[in-house]
Amino acid sequence: MSKKLWAWVGGAVVGLGIAYVAAVAVDVTGRDTFCVSCHTMEPMVDAFHRSVHGGNNKFGFKAAHCTDCHLPHESLAGYLVAKGISGTRDALAEFGIIKQVDFKENFHEMKHYTYDSGCLHCHEMVTEPEKAFGMSDSARFAHETYVKDKEAGKEVSCLNCHNDISMPNFAHPGLLDTLNSQKEEK
Repeated sequence: MSKKLWAWVGGAVVGLGIAYVAAVAVDVTGRDTFCVSCHTMEPMVDAFHRSVHGGNNKFGFKAAHCTDCHLPHESLAGYLVAKGISGTRDALAEFGIIKQVDFKENFHEMKHYTYDSGCLHCHEMVTEPEKAFGMSDSARFAHETYVKDKEAGKEVSCLNCHNDISMPNFAHPGLLDTLNSQKEEK
């Protein structure tokens, strides 16, 4: 084989190796086990484990990553940019370089850090509710309205209906109470 061919093969192997390591790193740093390594995330991860999405459901299903909900899924580039910005901000706050996010104060602003594209990544039937099975007529109507409103450019969110207030076991049950008691302890 020529040197040029060996260079191409070697480059491909190195490139695939780097891509694999990067993919594993992106996966591992999106898991709840990684997020809980920062003490400020412990209440969120504990609450998540008590939720429907954290495995507290009749099927034992668990969303594999915090990033399943808390990063956009429209494109790989958007996902990676948002992950980099979010991770950098969280790390800087954890080390006291910048001010930490007040999760209690921002609790009701969850639509700004939970993405519909994350919901639709798993619940794709929402975009075609006429094809969804097991959905009640009222749920089907609500999801059809969501799709129509979204297509019309209206600002709607899955969290308008699906959230920890209207559905107490949804994503982070008891989190607001935990955050309130932490504030009182300080």
